[in-house]
Parts: sequence; structure tokens; C-alpha cells
Amino acid sequence: MHLTAYMYVTSTRLTDNQKDKLLRVVEVMRKVRGRSVSQGEAVEALADLALGNRGLLADPAEGVRTNDSFWDTSLTFDLGRTDERTRDRALYGRR
Repeated sequence: MHLTAYMYVTSTRLTDNQKDKLLRVVEVMRKVRGRSVSQGEAVEALADLALGNRGLLADPAEGVRTNDSFWDTSLTFDLGRTDERTRDRALYGRR
């Protein structure tokens, strides 16, 4: 029995800024997953995230509450590899 796998290749035009963002996503995913991640995997993960959270696709001015510090984009966290309990403890003070 012979199995054949097909992979379809496409190109997407990105601005330099968009390409930089995609490469940052690839790097974050690599650190979290502990393995190499392709740009295609990163695009798929971003698409899944957006489709699961349709509010992310709204106009940013409408979708983000600027008076909520949780949405402050100047805050960054690098928790490394963590489990759900560690994230809850770090973000919400839950035990």
C-alpha cells in the first residue's frame, strides 16, 4: 500500500511590518512548544485564534477597552513553558 501526502503551497504578500510580526509569532510559538515552528503553522494558529475569538477581528477601537489595564499593550509577560494552573496563579492570583 502506498500513501501519498499532498502539501499545497501558496504565497501571501506581507508588508515588512506584517512579516516582522509573523516572525515574532513564530519565535513565541517555538519557545512555548519547544520545537521549530513553520510560518504556515503560525498562520494557522493565528487563524484558529481569530476564528475562535471573533472579537479580535473587530475594529480595534471598538474591541479594546482602553480603561482596563488587562488590555494595556505596553505590558508583556514571558512565563516560559507553563501549565494552566501556573498561568491562573500568575495572571489571576488563583491557586
